[in-house]
Amino acid sequence: MNMDFALLAAMTAENDHINGRPNGSASISLDEIDAGILRVLEASGRASNQEIGDRVGLSPSAVSRRIQTLESAGVILGYKAIVDDSRLGRGMTVFMRVTLERQSATALSTFETAVQKAGSISFCHLVAGQYDYLLQVKTADISQWERLYRETLSTLPGIARLESNFSVRTVVDSGKPTKLLKLP
Repeated sequence: MNMDFALLAAMTAENDHINGRPNGSASISLDEIDAGILRVLEASGRASNQEIGDRVGLSPSAVSRRIQTLESAGVILGYKAIVDDSRLGRGMTVFMRVTLERQSATALSTFETAVQKAGSISFCHLVAGQYDYLLQVKTADISQWERLYRETLSTLPGIARLESNFSVRTVVDSGKPTKLLKLP
């Protein structure tokens, strides 16, 4: 079964361009083997081509070629380690909802540039709905968060309102493979 990503690619092409990723406007079809490779890499990004090949029924060189194709097409964006933030003194997670004074292209761009330069923000998403952005910040404790809020977050340009929610515990983490999109 092939999966056509043309619609998804068209919807994300502008976002890809802004974030420096390969242009997503070209469609790509994944077959069952590609999907299997992605599942293995999501579960274990350090799996060798031999290990992946054993799981999907290909030689290591064929796995390597397919991974290079998936990387070139922008399906695989990179590889990263999953780190235990609490062991690094970042055990407190705060989600912040941001409402801007204006939603013009200039206001959005100015805010996004400042967020990218802030360095203390784990993620920032432009969202639809009542708020404009959702941020995630990781700190050691409430006093470090308060200092970060006062010195950095509250000084971001164009903010009309900031609301914070403190995470009690993580239930699902993005470092784990998702089952939301059923690949072949």
